Parts: sequence; C-alpha cells; structure tokens
Amino acid sequence: MNDKEIKQKKIKELVDKLNNNNKQLDVILELSANLVDVGDLEQAEELLTRSLTLFPNNQDLKYNLGNVYYTADKFDRASDIFDDLISSNYGSVAYFMKAKTLDQQGKKSLAVAFALTAVEKDASDVAANELLADLLMANGNFNTAIGYYQKAIDLKPNAKFFFNIAICQMNLDQPYQEYLELAKQQDETYFNEHEQKLADLHKFLTKNGGSDD
Repeated sequence: MNDKEIKQKKIKELVDKLNNNNKQLDVILELSANLVDVGDLEQAEELLTRSLTLFPNNQDLKYNLGNVYYTADKFDRASDIFDDLISSNYGSVAYFMKAKTLDQQGKKSLAVAFALTAVEKDASDVAANELLADLLMANGNFNTAIGYYQKAIDLKPNAKFFFNIAICQMNLDQPYQEYLELAKQQDETYFNEHEQKLADLHKFLTKNGGSDD
C-alpha cells in the first residue's frame, strides 16, 4: 500500500467517525489536514466551512481553513482569516501564514514585517526564521538575511541555509566557499541540484561587477 492509499484509508476511517458523530472537533481537524495532504482542497474547504457553523468561534478550524485558502491560491480569503486570528491573539503561526500570504500577493516589504513579528513571538521556530531570511534575501537585504539563516542553523542545520548564506556572501563580494562546503556536507543531493543556480549567479555578478546590500 503506497502513501496515497494509506492516506485515503485514513480519510475513510475519519469520515466514518464523523458520520457517527459530526461534532468531534479533533476528528474534523485531522480530516481536513488529510484532505489537504491528498490535494482535495474543495472537500477540505466544505468540511471546515460546515464545521464552523457547529463551532463558530473555534480558531483552529479557522486556521485550517486559512491554510486551505492559501494552498488553493485564494490569497484574499486566506489573508482575511489570518488577520482575524492575529486580532484574536492566535499566536505566531498566524503572523507566519500572513507573511507567506502577503509574499504570494507581491507585498514583499509588508511580508517581512509580519515574518519578523512571527520570529519575535517564537524565536525557536525554524520555519519562521527561514521565511524571514528568505524574504530578506529576496529583497536584497543580504547582511540581515545571513543573521536569520544563522539563527535557523543554530536551531536545526539545513543545507539550504548554508547554501543561501553562500549566495548572500557572494552578493556582498565576501568569502563564501566555506558555506558551500558546509551545504555539501549537510546534503550533497541538495547541493548538486542547486549548484548551477550559484554558478549562474557568479557569472552574472562577475559580468556586472557585484552588488551591494
């Protein structure tokens, strides 16, 4: 039985539970997450929307629905939900998802502000530090991005973090080979898949005389 078949079996079991009692909040949340995993966003949205009539003030249901809208590229709807969760003090993940949504909407600077708040609310969140670093790097704030990639590395080393520090260092015309070696040591497959990206950047910077932070 492959992963998809296992998940489909799990979904059937959860649906059967809800057919017996549709007010099992933990089952609803688990089922919605499983539906998203198999790409059935329409069913996940319907389940969560219907369940919110039973539990109108449940923030976990709202958060899962926001994630469904985000995954379905319905960013305006997702943004409204995350705004509501932020105003209700849901936690750092609401700021994290708001930042991701804003990024998808092309609002890069505002996305940075929300990602920064997510990190401030939970400095130990690797994903929040990674997102903030990614956004800063995309905005050309290479020095600051390096700092947050380093924080992410301190929490959980990852080839991507070392690799992206190398890219930032290259853009700043600073030594970067050490970070490439660390990325390769961490995950050689990742390094090999992204090596051409770095080569292209080096060629561009050499041709254009580098860039500043």
